Amino acid sequence: MIRLLNEARIRRRVLFIFGNFSAAFILVSVLIIPIYEAFADRDSRIELQSKRLARLEAIANENERVEALASQTKAQMLTGEFLTGPNENAISAELQAKLKAMTEAVGARSRAIQTLPAKTVDQIKSAGVRIEIFGSLQSIARAVYAIETAKPYLFVSAASMKMASASPPGAREEPVVQAQLDVFGAMQVGGQQ
Repeated sequence: MIRLLNEARIRRRVLFIFGNFSAAFILVSVLIIPIYEAFADRDSRIELQSKRLARLEAIANENERVEALASQTKAQMLTGEFLTGPNENAISAELQAKLKAMTEAVGARSRAIQTLPAKTVDQIKSAGVRIEIFGSLQSIARAVYAIETAKPYLFVSAASMKMASASPPGAREEPVVQAQLDVFGAMQVGGQQ
């Protein structure tokens, strides 16, 4: 009988321990683990949203810079950095007159001017003129400088020079140089580039 009582006590203790482990396992798996996973999921969502917020704030901070660049671009369009006119022919005629006046203002003389076909590079359309000028080497250099520093911006894309006449030996006269320049400038036809 004592043996039966001891076995019954041992069985109750084992059942008690097994019941407590089972209850603890159920409590942990049903209540604690889901709560821990919910907090971990919430923390990862918060971290992801904070990264997204930081990116959006960085984009929002760029808004002022983008608006400044846009207004600067509009201002550049208004300050004459492009050759403008109602059509390409009018722009080319204006460019020819401008080049003739610029070169003659610095002491070179124009001999011939002709329109070159318009060219497009990186979606920017440019009007072109070939001008043939002659004068002293200094006047040719001043003419090229005046063209390259003019507004609207003009670019000498090709140039060739040769001596037009040699001065006689012992003469104090500068030799005459003949230059042929291909000049291009970005154009804006009728308000559109």
